[in-house]
Amino acid sequence: MTPSDPDTMMTAMVRAQELTFDTGQRFTILTCDQQLYRVAVQVLWAHPDRFKDMCLRLGGMHALMSFVKAIGTLMAESKLSDILTEMFGGVQKMLSGKKFPQNVRALRLLAEKVLRSIITCGEFKTADDLMSALEERASQSKTVRVWVDVLIKPVFLMMSYVRAEREGDWLLHLATFRQMLPYYFAASHVHYARYGLYYLRTMEKLPPHVLSHFMKGEHVTRHIRGIWNGIWNDQFIESTFMRYGHGSGGIIGITLKEETLKVWALSRHLCCRIEHGLNEMEKGETSHTSQLYHKEEGKARIQADGKDRAGIRQKLEAYVDPLDSNEHPDGIVNIASGRVATPAVNVHDAVSIGETMLADFEKDLPSGFYNTISKKVTTMAVVGKSLQVGDAKAYDLNAIYARVIALLASDYDVDIKDVLSYELAPVPTSMFKKDGMRIAKGKSALKNSLQVEVSSRNAGDADVTVIDGSALLWTIHWPADGTVADYVTNVKKRVASYLVDSDVYLIFDRYDDYSIKSVTRDGRETGVSRTHRLSLTTKLPAQKVVLSNVENKKQLIRIICNDLTGDRLFHNRSTEKHKLVVTGEDPCPTEIKKEDISIRYDLETYHEEADIIIVQQALKCASEARRLAVVSDDTDVFVLLVHHYEEAKLKLPMKMESPSKGRAVGDIQCTVEKHCDIVKQLLPAHAFSGCDTVACCFGVGKGSVVKCLRAGYKLNTIGNVDASFNDVIDQATAFMSACYGVKDAKDMSQTRLYVWGKKNGKGHTSTPNLSVLPPTREAFAENVKRAHYQAILWRILDTNDLPKLNPEDFGWKKDTSNKSLTPSAIPDGIKLAPDYIMAMIRCGCKSKNPCSSKKCSCVASHGSDCTIFCACYPIGCARVK
Repeated sequence: MTPSDPDTMMTAMVRAQELTFDTGQRFTILTCDQQLYRVAVQVLWAHPDRFKDMCLRLGGMHALMSFVKAIGTLMAESKLSDILTEMFGGVQKMLSGKKFPQNVRALRLLAEKVLRSIITCGEFKTADDLMSALEERASQSKTVRVWVDVLIKPVFLMMSYVRAEREGDWLLHLATFRQMLPYYFAASHVHYARYGLYYLRTMEKLPPHVLSHFMKGEHVTRHIRGIWNGIWNDQFIESTFMRYGHGSGGIIGITLKEETLKVWALSRHLCCRIEHGLNEMEKGETSHTSQLYHKEEGKARIQADGKDRAGIRQKLEAYVDPLDSNEHPDGIVNIASGRVATPAVNVHDAVSIGETMLADFEKDLPSGFYNTISKKVTTMAVVGKSLQVGDAKAYDLNAIYARVIALLASDYDVDIKDVLSYELAPVPTSMFKKDGMRIAKGKSALKNSLQVEVSSRNAGDADVTVIDGSALLWTIHWPADGTVADYVTNVKKRVASYLVDSDVYLIFDRYDDYSIKSVTRDGRETGVSRTHRLSLTTKLPAQKVVLSNVENKKQLIRIICNDLTGDRLFHNRSTEKHKLVVTGEDPCPTEIKKEDISIRYDLETYHEEADIIIVQQALKCASEARRLAVVSDDTDVFVLLVHHYEEAKLKLPMKMESPSKGRAVGDIQCTVEKHCDIVKQLLPAHAFSGCDTVACCFGVGKGSVVKCLRAGYKLNTIGNVDASFNDVIDQATAFMSACYGVKDAKDMSQTRLYVWGKKNGKGHTSTPNLSVLPPTREAFAENVKRAHYQAILWRILDTNDLPKLNPEDFGWKKDTSNKSLTPSAIPDGIKLAPDYIMAMIRCGCKSKNPCSSKKCSCVASHGSDCTIFCACYPIGCARVK
């Protein structure tokens, strides 16, 4: 029988009583972990007279491990795990309650560093002063409330709980455990919530004789005499019998013979006592040895703590300060990405919700002891990982597809053509991942395969240089210990080096709200969200902190532009021969030529993308330049230059070089001449096959796109404002089908079926992953809309000629919480799978005669047949079709 079997537990309880009575002790104190405690309580209730002198205790170490898991559950997707991963291994196990006591130490160090900003700003004489300050800040921000109530206060409770055991303080133990209970309820740790409350109430009503001993600290155990070294009874067992059982002299993994196990278990403590006595004789020690200091006071531990604190602090400096309400929007913000959670998230109210659940549960006792404890706290993780599917939520992209595969392997009559016409996932997995749209990672392959390279010596010196300012910033020396002014000086030196030989057009990115590039910026998330207040005298933060955060980068660009246009000494020294034109956040660039500063109204543009502005200004300069250079590494810029160079019928030499020295130089003129057969189709093909704003299809690379272009497939309707969308879809369908190896396809669902058959054909031993199948026609159309919109912006450089277009009509949805646009994966109202697949029910019947009553969910659902998904399938249920 298993240890959790009621008969096994009753035998253990009877034996424990016998051992207690043999020592002359009336009351039996039995400690169990939660699983066994639940069984022991049920045995006690079944035989109250027999066990009237037995006091059941819930294992304190396991209760603390579950409490840590509750913190991990409530703080999910708050980037708590990312911070800890910087210095600790196995963080996911830590936050699931494992790796004790490393998880307690990690959370304690993190709480110290989070509190650092508030402690250094004020004087706190008592803990109450600190708590008052935290409460004041928490009242101003939901984000602060989350970190205070769900991290900092729980860490305080953990420390208090440990202290109670170390010092043998019974009242502190009870008081702390009472404050831990709401977290069990809030995190839906239903067993600890239910039985934890019962444990607390029974411990508050201990027999006077037992209570008198517990008040003296006799509820704890110690390995040796000393101070501050009391431990929980279940921890004592784990660190002795369980530890020895796994050790070199242990029994675990050696044998399962009952008699051998019995001899080892009953004799182990005697062997340990003999071993301990021999060690004392050898070292000249006595059994009265006491521990006078704790290992936490050791030099090695202090050094390790200092190293870990420094690592956590460095990580936190890149994030939004969780305790600074001035940096937080109205909602709950992810401190790493800066994104705001949806209104459905209520984890900031976790403690109050837990308290209410606790009070409601206790009010219904004793009859409501087994009432369902529903989940009422919505964390950031639940919203992030779930997707609405009809009236339910789907948490796994492959859940529906897995059902289809299983049905195909069974005797069900499945029309695969009909089934594959549905997406079979909450998002089209060929174009979306669980965390968002697939951004083309291999864009540079297109540039590398088409670009005609020339030697930098043979390219000649340009008399006009157009520079991608945002790319340039990454290549300029970053003075680690300097100020922002020091970095701006380095920028001016680099710009001045270009001004020696040519006019310079310096162009920086713009960052508008509700931008179609929002998804790309999120996809490039680097874990930097801390917004700094930058000025010329500010100490320069790390390069990644500034250039990977939109707000920080906007400030830096603004400072650079202001300094470039306002530094008269720089003007006199560097712009005497050649002019500098700076394009920042203002619609009209600023031109500087020695002492003359003017506004270039002829270059006015409202485009957000620097890529478009770079090409726009390059074309404007083409009429007055003899040789033109564009300094950029971006593939989008390359495609735009090639397209518009041919479109404008230019003849001047134009080179494209990297802001990093030593890289290849591309000749745009030669590239256009070499690939004249596909140049006109290159821009829409690049947009359509995956760019910063359009999803790429899994398995369809830029090489496949070029092959299709050379095969004669056209995409000239994409980006043509006069083309009907039906024509755009038809052309896009034919092109993408060709990329998948399907000719003359009229419908993407048809292509999807063909690819399925091909992947399941001869030579293939496994069913294809859903992501390798093309998207369905509905999902594909949404992506084509986005490509069409992007191509329109790329084709029409002059914003005065640009028609008024609403991104929401082209496959985008507004996210008002984050002031951004998110791609529409599948149109609203489109079913993800046939009804009979979505309606399939899985029962959990495991009895010898399964599904014989209405307790079976399949039987209760109008007599539905059981399927291979049901738990009864291996047993041999007669209802399985």
